[in-house]
This record gives sequence, structure tokens and C-alpha cells, in this order.
Amino acid sequence: MEAEKQPEPVPLGVAKELLEKELSVRENRLRCVDCGNFQAVPDVEPETEKSDDDEESDEYTGPVCEKCGSQRLMLIEQIQYEHKLALDHVRLITQATPDQGAQIIEKVIELEHVNDYYAAKIVDVLPMHADDVRSIFARERFSLGHDEIDTIISAVKETMGV
Repeated sequence: MEAEKQPEPVPLGVAKELLEKELSVRENRLRCVDCGNFQAVPDVEPETEKSDDDEESDEYTGPVCEKCGSQRLMLIEQIQYEHKLALDHVRLITQATPDQGAQIIEKVIELEHVNDYYAAKIVDVLPMHADDVRSIFARERFSLGHDEIDTIISAVKETMGV
């Protein structure tokens, strides 16, 4: 049986940039109830010429679906409340920039017990003390040596300028 491939761990600094990039280009759109087509919200309603013999021209007509011609369109707000909360949260807790994170990962990935997952966690936590490093690896059955702990702490302090 084939093992499920796990997603690649990403430091919070990279996640923050991805979220900001993705959410900055989102815009409100209209979705047709009948056919599911998405289209941009018109800036202004086009004015229709009123004719004397057309009695229905007094009725308001909203935007029309570009695909099927239906007038049953719903406004879809792309940046939802949950997305905004996630972005605010990652902005609050992210301390290292993606460049700093890449430098730290480059320095610690060569250690014996540090894989991609733990390298990303080190960038997220930015441990400054031995106990902080031990807490990152607490679920493992092995314990890190003093040399590995010192290397991780020195890599974080050098990169972050502490």
C-alpha cells in the first residue's frame, strides 16, 4: 500500500506572503444562480434609453449573466471573515521574514535530527534557549545533543541579529 504524501512544511513567513498575495488579488464577483458562471461586478449600471411605448422600462433590471442571460446573480465576497482572521493571525505571530527563514533552514537542515518539518518549526518558534529547542522536539523518542541545540540557537541568533 502506498503511503500518503505529506504536504511540504512551510514557515509562517512564507505562509504570510502567500496569504497576502492571494487575498490582495481577490475581488468581489457575481455568481449566476442558474449556470454558476462568475463575472466581475459592474462599476456602474448602464443607463437604458426610455421609450414612451415601453411600459416595462420603469422596472429596475440588475446585471445580466454573460453566459446564460439570467438576472439571478448573487454577490460573492471573496475575502471572507475567516480569511481575514487567518491573515491577521499569521501577521501577528510571524517574526521572521521568508529570507531569514530560508537562512535559518539552510543552517539547521544539515543537522542529524532536523528534517523539513522541524526546520520549519524552528523558523516559526525562533528558539533562543535550550528549553525552547527541546520543546520543539518533545514528541520524539530521541533527545538532541548539546552540540545540536547550540547550533540551532546560534543559527537563530545570528540570522535574527540577537
